[in-house]
Amino acid sequence: MTTRARIGIAAAVVGAIAVGGAAVVVFGWMIDETRFDRPDPAFDALTAEIAAVPGVSDVQKQRWVEAPLFANPSSWVQVTAEASAFPEVREIACDTAYPDAVEWGFDLEGAGATRVSAYADAVRGCPAFGFDLEAVASEIFRVAPGSVIQAAIWDAERFALSSLDGRPEEVGAQLLPLVAHADTLRAAAGVDPEMPVEVSGPRLGVEIGPDEAAGYHALLTTLIDEHDVTYFAFGGGGTPIDGVEKVQVTAPDAQHDAIERLIADSGLPVAALPVAFLE
Repeated sequence: MTTRARIGIAAAVVGAIAVGGAAVVVFGWMIDETRFDRPDPAFDALTAEIAAVPGVSDVQKQRWVEAPLFANPSSWVQVTAEASAFPEVREIACDTAYPDAVEWGFDLEGAGATRVSAYADAVRGCPAFGFDLEAVASEIFRVAPGSVIQAAIWDAERFALSSLDGRPEEVGAQLLPLVAHADTLRAAAGVDPEMPVEVSGPRLGVEIGPDEAAGYHALLTTLIDEHDVTYFAFGGGGTPIDGVEKVQVTAPDAQHDAIERLIADSGLPVAALPVAFLE
């Protein structure tokens, strides 16, 4: 083998290793959804204008591209603000000259550490939640002070109010007031009057139709206060593993018979469902 051939083979091997290494790096970026910042003066101007609004306490932002194309930048803005600042912030978002779609998130703060959050898919111009965020936040501040709630439209068919607080005492403090006022919250949201309201958290999940709020509130209050129920859930969309929709309950064994009777006699749609007791 000539010296030139040896050099050529060595160069090919080095080149193959380099290409293979680059491919591994790019594949790793794709798997990890690695983001690469792509700053833009117009985007910075938009977020700076929002940050200057009285009542806005924090603005997080990012504009990025992803491997392997490194094209079509994505933009994200998260705003934490007093609820009174939301109309001005929304007006800025609607009127901005920034040409790209923006994914929006809002944390609206009220008295007593009450917080209502919502997220909008990437859009050009006005953030679109599918409901009136300002009115919903105002109603939650009124009926459930101290709660931390995320509001959303799920599966285009349920108005959902969710808490991540799993402490038993917070079900009564944060979620039961939302159950009791499901009809006024639906009206505040401006959604279809027939749309169910889903109130959920780690220990509670109920789907409330029109004029069912008082009935579900009474049932849940009795189950929790008098029968030691620590978990109660039904509905929420999706298909159960065994294909049978049911009420899932956690409570002491001695309370099971009474709980089944209360649910069956409630006169609510949940009365028709079988009850499954969990450990």
